[in-house]
Amino acid sequence: MWKMFFHPVMTAACCLTMSALTLAAPLKPTSLQALQVVEDVEISPDGQRIVYEVTRIDAAQDKYERDLWLIDGKAEPRPLVASPGDDSRPRWSPDGKRLAFISARQGRPQIFVLEMLDGTTWRLTNAAYGVGAFAWSPDGSRIAYLARPQWPSPGPARRSGASASSQQPALAAPGPALPNPKAALVTDRLFYRMDGLPGFLPEERSRLFIAEARQGAGAPLGPLTDGRYEPSEPAWSRDGDWLLFSAMPLTWQAETEFDTELYRVRAGGGQPPEQITQRRGPDNEPVVSNASGLVAWTGFDSGDSPRTGTVTRLYVMKPDGSARRELTPDFDRNVGEVQGTDAGWLHGLGQRVAFTPNGKELLFIASDQGLTKLYQVSASGGKVRSVSNEMRGDLREISVANNGALAAIFSSPTQPYEVWTSSGVGKPWRQRTSHALSALPGVQLSAYEELNVDSFDGRRIQGWVIKPPGFDSSRKYPLILYIHGGPQAMYGENFYHEFQVLANAGYVVLLTNPRGSTGYGEEFANLVQYQHPGDDAYRDLMAAVDAVVSRGFIDESRMGIAGGSAGGTITAWVVGRTQRFAAALVERPAVNWYSFVAGTDAGIMFKRLWFRDFPWRDTKDYLARSPISLVDNVTTPVLVIQSIDDYRTPVDQGVQYYGALKMLGKKARLALFPASSHSLSRNGTPSQRVERLEIILQWFAENLSGT
Repeated sequence: MWKMFFHPVMTAACCLTMSALTLAAPLKPTSLQALQVVEDVEISPDGQRIVYEVTRIDAAQDKYERDLWLIDGKAEPRPLVASPGDDSRPRWSPDGKRLAFISARQGRPQIFVLEMLDGTTWRLTNAAYGVGAFAWSPDGSRIAYLARPQWPSPGPARRSGASASSQQPALAAPGPALPNPKAALVTDRLFYRMDGLPGFLPEERSRLFIAEARQGAGAPLGPLTDGRYEPSEPAWSRDGDWLLFSAMPLTWQAETEFDTELYRVRAGGGQPPEQITQRRGPDNEPVVSNASGLVAWTGFDSGDSPRTGTVTRLYVMKPDGSARRELTPDFDRNVGEVQGTDAGWLHGLGQRVAFTPNGKELLFIASDQGLTKLYQVSASGGKVRSVSNEMRGDLREISVANNGALAAIFSSPTQPYEVWTSSGVGKPWRQRTSHALSALPGVQLSAYEELNVDSFDGRRIQGWVIKPPGFDSSRKYPLILYIHGGPQAMYGENFYHEFQVLANAGYVVLLTNPRGSTGYGEEFANLVQYQHPGDDAYRDLMAAVDAVVSRGFIDESRMGIAGGSAGGTITAWVVGRTQRFAAALVERPAVNWYSFVAGTDAGIMFKRLWFRDFPWRDTKDYLARSPISLVDNVTTPVLVIQSIDDYRTPVDQGVQYYGALKMLGKKARLALFPASSHSLSRNGTPSQRVERLEIILQWFAENLSGT
């Protein structure tokens, strides 16, 4: 038997939460076009100024525009950099007198430098196909950056929004001609495409260059790498002699194991990169302390027995790779993990690991039981402690000044992502911006109510109930159970636009973290290994539904179920197991594992982590776990949403499921979105995201109306 426990979620921005209860305007799908997203916060070295990105939607051109804003001392935020093209990735020089950023104002993205003293801006780079990540040298005299030597191979430009805006061929800048879009792709590689990128991956990856950070500088030094791997954002050694980065070598062995390593290369050139880690598994995100010179990074050793949910750990070493030590051996959470959302992360996450100014400690972000918190650990090892100071929500980015002041991006259920600041570790936090809701006066936002149930085997399953504004416990409401993807992921206490839209439409929304979710330790995440989707997670979900139904305000004849990616797969499994739901949304699912593994962009990873062998060798297991094998049992009307250019769960998966339902004469509807990827709901073009929400609302209105 399950047991249930409820308590209302209190947020750090309690005054905003209370005021939201008195507002009257409903939140509709079109509200997405007014919602602004705050990301990539950077505090100046002296802690006096904060720069950050604000992404807004240009509905007329159906695209995202990013601008840079500034908080100067105690003053109100003000625009700092804005142009017709994207302005993004702001980075302070070490002395805080200049700000480098990437702008597409003159075509393909290049590095520009803003002189803070007089406000002049000048262009640093002139890379033919644009610039990616970059980093200032410790003395501020040079900037290391990534530039691609060729455009991605033939393929249509994807309408994927801000996350790929810097790679769309529509940018008309001087430079070499783009490849012939009708030419054949010829490759010998396992990974020749990646979801969310236009066309196919280039045969050569980005290369590392160094430019003198002054006007009129000569040609850049480089390339320092040879294009056989894709470097991460570089990090300078404290003495400025080396650049460190992570990368996956283009070898069959590395690709089949998703094995990234850390490298260092001489900043003066003349020598090939030197590999400084060597193990099976990821080694990522090097961060250097300017005080101690130590290098921190995240990853894990996957060993010979891969697990579906290995915990990501934190390490330190010297710049040459010596004196390595693990700092979080007893911390059973993923270092660097944040919550999923459709109201942030439009182009990538900001900093999640940072040294304190004296280099003796490290700060990092990790998710724990529906919350994303800030933690601290000594660089010499020891106990990990939470230093979030009662920030209850999703603290997803941090930036640390030389005086210890902090800037962060934070969200709670009724407050979208904004900039928050603190004078130091353990000190109170203060909200400094209010962009997200500024164009949505009077919107109604619902708080989350935490739910805990004991499942069939006694395991505690956490979830949240989101009630419609103006909720009346004497009434009966339709319910929508929403299942997250992954399945190694986590719902939590953050702002999620889609869930608020559903609540505003009159639905009680139920979120859960069934077994397989992260945020509850490695053992819990691995309970679904060789079982996904499976009946154990299904019973977790039903225990949560039963708990909410028992409270008396749910109309059991009007219950819906929905999920995307792995959540779509589980949804298809559930409606093949039970007839209790009156409508379902199955979005971007994997329904036929036999055909899925060799067709997805990351098939070798799925095979390695989720199955014991290849499908042609273990047909029985693949088919037994494929939701399409249960299609004869389905009585629930099903809406299938699929992106045509989805490489992660290819279009044939959703189409197969829809086709099987229709061939059996079952009620089903298919919505296919052209020129869109797996992340449509999070960073697809604005018009498609609005249309998707409208299609979903229409489907549930038709099937859960009770008439």
